[in-house]
Amino acid sequence: MDKELKAALFAAADRCLLAGEAPTPERLKIDLGEQCNAVQTINTGLIEWWQLLPARVRLSDTSPHIPDMPDVMKQTFSRIWHQAVQEAHTELSLQMQRPDPSLDQAQRACDDALRRTQGEVGELEARYREQGVKLDQAREQTQALEAEIQVLRQNLGNETTLRKKEEQLRSNADQELAHLRKAHEDAKRVFDQRIRDEQRHGLETVAKAEVDTRYYRNALEKLRDESGRREGELTREIHELQGLLARRDVKVETQTTQIKSQDEELRKLKAQDVQQQRDFAQLNSQLLTETNRSKRLEERVRQLEEELQRLNQKQVGLNSESGRRENQLRGLLKEKEEQLLQAQGRAGTLEKRVAGLEEENKRLKNRA
Repeated sequence: MDKELKAALFAAADRCLLAGEAPTPERLKIDLGEQCNAVQTINTGLIEWWQLLPARVRLSDTSPHIPDMPDVMKQTFSRIWHQAVQEAHTELSLQMQRPDPSLDQAQRACDDALRRTQGEVGELEARYREQGVKLDQAREQTQALEAEIQVLRQNLGNETTLRKKEEQLRSNADQELAHLRKAHEDAKRVFDQRIRDEQRHGLETVAKAEVDTRYYRNALEKLRDESGRREGELTREIHELQGLLARRDVKVETQTTQIKSQDEELRKLKAQDVQQQRDFAQLNSQLLTETNRSKRLEERVRQLEEELQRLNQKQVGLNSESGRRENQLRGLLKEKEEQLLQAQGRAGTLEKRVAGLEEENKRLKNRA
């Protein structure tokens, strides 16, 4: 066998071995083609190739380098690889020790072992792919959890900001409430002082009006008594004069015969009558004057009573105004207290919510 044919035969056998198949004379005959058609020559070269294979192929027990693979799979694959190498050494040594007829059987055993090894390698690759998919899923879940944690942190920051704002609003409300209470106390004190001053002034005015009323009532009663007394006197005098006139009329009637002789006396009587009429007219004018004066006093009393009534109405109005202002201040104070209670409720709710978010954040951190 020349060197070129031997090199071609060895190259064809190497290609078969690298393809994962055991070189056979039929396969080598097909690969060599026209270079060698003798089966005996191919068998002789194949035996020589098997004999030189351990020297040409150096198999070591070191672990193969497998990049991008988990340690567990590396260890498993290395163990399978060592087993395959050991089996190959065993089969090779057996083939070298056996005669030529058993070469085919050893070759088939090697093929079976190689197929098993390839199946195990395929299974390991499938498991590696599954582990890669699971790793990607775990990474995606980790990224999702990190995004959720970031969102929760942002929400926690927002809630903290809102809580600070609510606390600021609460402090402002407390300050405003204190200011309103102080203003309410000052207004109440000023209002009470004004009410006391108004009441004192009203009482003084009422007292003065009552004094004036009593004075004018006493004066009116005195005038009424005096006018009644004078009216009685005038009435009595009128009755007396009427009686006198009646007597005189009777005397005139009885003394008709003496009229002529008593003309002088009649003139005197007429003069007295004129004088009495003048006195009567004067008394009537005095009575009219006293009546007008009494009417003026009654009008003054009525004005004083109206003034007293107006003062009483003013006092009632001041009392109602003070009550209304006090009710307004109480309503405002009640509204501010309700706002304070609402702010406290919102602050409590926010504190509970922040506590819940902190607990959720702790759970997420523990899960991470």
